[in-house]
Amino acid sequence: MSPTCPCGSNRPLAECCGPYLDGTAWPAEAGILMRSRYAAYALGRYDWLVQSTHPDFREGITAEKIAEQSKGVRWLRLDVGKCLKDAPVGVNGELYDIVEFHAFYELDGIPRQLGERSFFSRKDDKLYYVDGVALRPEGYRRPAPKVGRNDPCPCGSGKKYKKCCAAAAG
Repeated sequence: MSPTCPCGSNRPLAECCGPYLDGTAWPAEAGILMRSRYAAYALGRYDWLVQSTHPDFREGITAEKIAEQSKGVRWLRLDVGKCLKDAPVGVNGELYDIVEFHAFYELDGIPRQLGERSFFSRKDDKLYYVDGVALRPEGYRRPAPKVGRNDPCPCGSGKKYKKCCAAAAG
C-alpha cells in the first residue's frame, strides 16, 4: 500500500500527487498543481518543482538549489484557501489561475508558516507555476487579555497583579 500523500488529501500518494511527481500525469487545475508542488517539497522531489515552473520563469531555478534551500525543513501541514480560475492580473490584464495557501513547517525546531498567493499560467496546454506573493501569517489571538505586572489583579483584590496572583503562582 502506498503511503499517504503529504498534500493533506488523506489519499494514498499513488492515487494523489504521485503520478505528477513521477511524470506520468500533469495536473489540470491550479489547486492540484499547487498541492503536488507542496508534496514535492515534503518528499524532496525537487525535479518536479523545476518541471512544473513555467518555462519562461525557470531561469536560475535548479533542483540542486531548491534542495540546498530546503535543508533542515520538515513540512507539517498544508491549508489551501481561495482558488480562482482565469483571474485578470497584471498591467495588461493577463489571465492567471490563483491559489492562496498556508504551509506549516519546522526549521531548527521552531514551527513556522509560509503563506502565498500563487499565480499559474498555461503554455502548450499545460498549467505551470509562475510566481507568488507572500501573504501575512495568521495572527495569534490570546484567549484572554494580557495582564501586566503592574496592572490591577484580575481576581478583584485591588492589589497589583505582581503582588497578588503572580506572586502566588510562583
